[in-house]
Amino acid sequence: MKQTLEQLIKLQEIDQRLLEIKEHMGDLPITVETQELEVASLQSENEQKQSRIEEIEKEIRHHESEIEDFTTKLEKYKEQLFLVKSNKEYDAISQEIDHMKAAITESEDVQLKFEEEKTELEENIKLNTNKIETISESLSTNRADLQSALAETTIEQEDLETNRSVIFDKIESSHLNAYETLRNARDGVGMVSIMGKACGGCYSQLPPQTIIEIKENSKIINCPNCGVLQFWDGAEE
Repeated sequence: MKQTLEQLIKLQEIDQRLLEIKEHMGDLPITVETQELEVASLQSENEQKQSRIEEIEKEIRHHESEIEDFTTKLEKYKEQLFLVKSNKEYDAISQEIDHMKAAITESEDVQLKFEEEKTELEENIKLNTNKIETISESLSTNRADLQSALAETTIEQEDLETNRSVIFDKIESSHLNAYETLRNARDGVGMVSIMGKACGGCYSQLPPQTIIEIKENSKIINCPNCGVLQFWDGAEE
């Protein structure tokens, strides 16, 4: 049991250092990932909007050609009015003229809507591009800071994780599960050294007999208040 206790103490020391390394990097890993996703999303959105603009430009060219064709026909019908020889022909050509005018108006309205949509899309692309530039500047700085933080701790972190795996495999599953459950529930702390006559986790006073047993470091004892595993690091009050 003493050996298991010693292994759990070493495991907690390693986990505490890994936690310190994580805190050293702060929110940088999450911030960098979030900014990368945001930039990618904005770029994808711009690509979709640009694709839509290209479709709109094709539609605009189509309606421009259509308006030009309708206008040419309208002029021809107007010229024919001067050549008619009966009211019936006059009425027929007048109807065609009205039809051409209506068709031109309809095409111009559709074209105007396309132009408005295109303008709105271009403005959105411009706003997104400005956002991308702003985020990218911050992202570049955050990436550099993260790389610097990683460079300082990568080797140590790898060594710690290797040692953790070795110790992890040596501890009985029942004790290991209890430690891991406590550690996950208490922000990385599954085992603490007593402080004088109190638990080092919740600082509640421990019974005298419990203190004696903990200082013997011969068995695994939980704090009766918070449940965290207890040990003694040799420090006196």
